[in-house]
Amino acid sequence: MSATIQPLHRRSAGTVAAIFCLGLSHHTAPIAVREKVAFSPENLVAAYRYLLEQGLARETLIVSTCNRTEIYVHGGQGYHRQALQDWLCHFHGVDPRLLDGHIYYSSDAETVRHLFRVACGLDSMIIGEPQILGQVKDAYQAAADSGAAGPVLNRLLHWAFRVAKRVRSETAIGSAPVSVAYAAVSLAKQLLGSLEGKSVLLIGAGDTIELVATHLREHGVGSFAVANRSAERGQQLAEKFTGNAHALEAIPELLHDADVVVSCTASLLPILTLETVSAAMLRRAQRDLMLVDLAVPRDIASEVEGVEQCFLYTLDDLNDIAQAGMRARREAAAVAELIIADEVAEFQQWRESLDVVPAIRRLRDHVEERRQEELQRFTHYLNQGQDPFAVLDAFSKALMNKVLHDPIATLRQPCQDATNESLVAALDILFHLSDAEG
Repeated sequence: MSATIQPLHRRSAGTVAAIFCLGLSHHTAPIAVREKVAFSPENLVAAYRYLLEQGLARETLIVSTCNRTEIYVHGGQGYHRQALQDWLCHFHGVDPRLLDGHIYYSSDAETVRHLFRVACGLDSMIIGEPQILGQVKDAYQAAADSGAAGPVLNRLLHWAFRVAKRVRSETAIGSAPVSVAYAAVSLAKQLLGSLEGKSVLLIGAGDTIELVATHLREHGVGSFAVANRSAERGQQLAEKFTGNAHALEAIPELLHDADVVVSCTASLLPILTLETVSAAMLRRAQRDLMLVDLAVPRDIASEVEGVEQCFLYTLDDLNDIAQAGMRARREAAAVAELIIADEVAEFQQWRESLDVVPAIRRLRDHVEERRQEELQRFTHYLNQGQDPFAVLDAFSKALMNKVLHDPIATLRQPCQDATNESLVAALDILFHLSDAEG
């Protein structure tokens, strides 16, 4: 596998290598394009191997979901966007023109901010959805297992996980319902308290009913009964949720045990009439019944709303709740953006601190070399039996003179690399000399 690689200009010596991201998502590309460059778990290993071996990256992470494919790169030989884009197309065997207008690119602080937003669910189709954080964690684990995530990306990813946790705990980004299915479950929890051990009757077996059932199971619902016109489809859904399938004719008996009823069929006439529900309520021993009607036309007769201890919610009710939830999440997202801005600044400070690490190491090595020289020389005097205090005093003075000799000599003579004024200012900062004088 090969790709035409065009090197960028190299970053100047002493600066931290860039972190950059190239990708496409549901914001920029239709699914027909996204699916062409998606990575499977099987081809990720080969992708990581090539990126590292060819020098495209020193460290790299690939996040590939149904909604996005993003390649995060740190270090390497500093290749530009086009080289990585060419590699992406070559790896998947697609025409480069397919990605025209769909690719986005960011570097350094903007890349850090983007990853934090992705991990927090701010870049998702549904603001605040939690699944993306798990997907990013899985992607990081795959990169770590392939030896592709080094110290910088390790720090970046763990930082992103911490930011996501902070946003979840300090804002309401994930608490407000933003879909009718989620709104139905939220209402059920408000009405019935805990859903653990509750019984649910699902009328219909379409996608909407399945989504509601998924949310209900996540909140601990104990048993499901599925009543559907098509026995085969009803059986499939019942098996998926470890429930029982029934014909529509069984609904009057099933109402006796249900705590929650969710209905969404294509029937032109009500499935649940006032008479059916009233008869069931007489047998329920004062137990509340929650009815959720997601059908248009309605599956549940509007008169049912007047039955005592029976709580009926329609599609309009749930849409209102979902819209209110979306507004609440947008407000929480604004707070989350402020948190992310602070965290990006802190992460960038950490990265910039890496610039001075080699200089600190050289300084410590330089002073240690001088210390060893003087220690060896003055240990000889101790072995001769000279006064330890006098030897220690002489040792400290000699070490001080050796360490300060070169800086003082540089201050006393003209320097091509810096003015005396700048050197004095640097000394004041490094050794807090102005503070000492004060």
